[in-house]
Amino acid sequence: MENLVTLRKKIDSVDEKIVLLLKERMDLCKSIGAFKLKNGLPVKDHRREDEVYLHVMAKALESGLNPQKVEAIFKDIIALSVFVQGAE
Repeated sequence: MENLVTLRKKIDSVDEKIVLLLKERMDLCKSIGAFKLKNGLPVKDHRREDEVYLHVMAKALESGLNPQKVEAIFKDIIALSVFVQGAE
């Protein structure tokens, strides 16, 4: 069995990957925000947000994770995404 230090190092590695993926998502959101601004589209898209929530909740369920907890995490991610796009 692995020791606590080794397991925590693995968690640190996963956390770093999560941060890099968040950075990638925010970069994409900036591009989407620029597109929306250029085309006169609103930053907030409630239908798209609902699609994202349904998608990640289904993936969470498939993965054995609590869908409501994953949705709560994604509410923060989407709030950050909207901020990056220029609303708020």
